[in-house]
Amino acid sequence: MHYFKSIYPIVTLCFFLTSCGSFNPFNSTVDTTSDGSYVIESGMSDSELLTYGQKVIYRYKSVPNMIAVKSINIGKKNQQYIFSRNIYTIPDKNRKIRSNIINTAAMTRNSDNCSEAYCEARFNEAYDYLQNNNIALNPIDVAIVDSGVVPATLSIQNALASSSNISGDTNINNWASHATFIASVLAGSVSGHTINNAYAKNAKIHSVKISFSSDNENVDKRRFGSLQISVALDEAISLGAKIVNLSFAYSQKPDDNVVMAEKIVMANALKKGVIFVCAAGNDGKNIDDYPVFPASYDLNNIIVVGSHDSDLSRADTSNYGKSVDLSAQGALMSLNDKNGSLQFVGGTSFAAPLVVSALSIYYGLSSQFDVNTTLHKLFASTNIYYNSSDSLQNSRYGRLDVKKLLESVSKN
Repeated sequence: MHYFKSIYPIVTLCFFLTSCGSFNPFNSTVDTTSDGSYVIESGMSDSELLTYGQKVIYRYKSVPNMIAVKSINIGKKNQQYIFSRNIYTIPDKNRKIRSNIINTAAMTRNSDNCSEAYCEARFNEAYDYLQNNNIALNPIDVAIVDSGVVPATLSIQNALASSSNISGDTNINNWASHATFIASVLAGSVSGHTINNAYAKNAKIHSVKISFSSDNENVDKRRFGSLQISVALDEAISLGAKIVNLSFAYSQKPDDNVVMAEKIVMANALKKGVIFVCAAGNDGKNIDDYPVFPASYDLNNIIVVGSHDSDLSRADTSNYGKSVDLSAQGALMSLNDKNGSLQFVGGTSFAAPLVVSALSIYYGLSSQFDVNTTLHKLFASTNIYYNSSDSLQNSRYGRLDVKKLLESVSKN
């Protein structure tokens, strides 16, 4: 049976998943996804694996000897000899650690009672500080794994460093605007000839397109089947991304093989200091009790972002709970779509790139910060105030505060 998982707020992420029994890659009989694929670790060549009845679908570039395969009924031998145990322990070495941080600052507003995301999170003050002190930011590679960025404006064109297409649809007319909206956050939205609110002025954007329902592609053209997301993550890492924006969330837990493949790639990326910024999703639920993916993977280099409104209360649709690390104002942002037109959009999909932008500035000062130091500074710099009428725990640490994050770096 095929499951399709929703991606928030406006699109559907399409790939095949099905429920299986417990996944044990070391048995001679291996549970697979509905399309028959799974991952192994092997140093064998394609032709050697074929003698074991394993057809290679994809060789991961960021994880040594990790291979996606399908079983076929030719020349099949005992499969136990092709498996190695090392690759499956990688996620366990990157377990999520969230320390108790006591933030004392509780300003109701960060900047002149501003209700727009740019100044509410103090991006304006951060950039003013950099300019006044003649501090230049180093360029930082940022990947957007999403519907595919269309270079619809000059600002996006200038920021777009590369485009990869993991899906089977090459017709841009079919693509959703979702990824272009996100790129518009980073590079700045364009109105007429004016570029407004470039949140990540130093970001070199790498677009990695995955399959969306709006692609309207034939099923047999969807590349890499159920493992497409893991392949896209691998591509983003291989392109040199320091930060990866994942503005999608799905509540149906993936098949065990899919979980394993995605977690191995993401966990292994910690060795390169890669951070994944995930949207918390727009179900309006506590994800401590109702997990969403990939945000709920128990990995330390995943940051989960919720959304709050201009009145500093949780956005009605935003997921919440201690599993949400922090929130940003993802409500009513004016961003360019794939045609270059301005649209008002909102949701955790657009709160996540605000945190990506903050990290882009942070790493622009020094890319040598390790992940644990980065997480501590990001979470310790948050503003803990939310609208007092909102009794739910919006996030574990509070609201994004870019100026305070910048100050924590300057002190060093």
